[in-house]
Amino acid sequence: MKCSPYRKRYILIKGARNDLNMAVRDIYREFGAKEKYRDENYSIVLGNQFSKEYILSYARRKLKSVSVLRVSGTIKKCKDIIKNQER
Repeated sequence: MKCSPYRKRYILIKGARNDLNMAVRDIYREFGAKEKYRDENYSIVLGNQFSKEYILSYARRKLKSVSVLRVSGTIKKCKDIIKNQER
């Protein structure tokens, strides 16, 4: 695994609109990961590779109303999953 601090990870989250707003706010407050894209019930959050595992475990433990669908190195892959889910 490469350990460059510049490598970013995009985390695709799905949930109801109000739950998603609260989850993104909590993730930003705890880890500093910013929301980069939103499409109805989906949100893509940008974090670094070191906080990725912490964000995933936090979402499983504390944020029961949302689910993490994918972690990717590019935002394009996450957007493709959103398009395929909508069909």
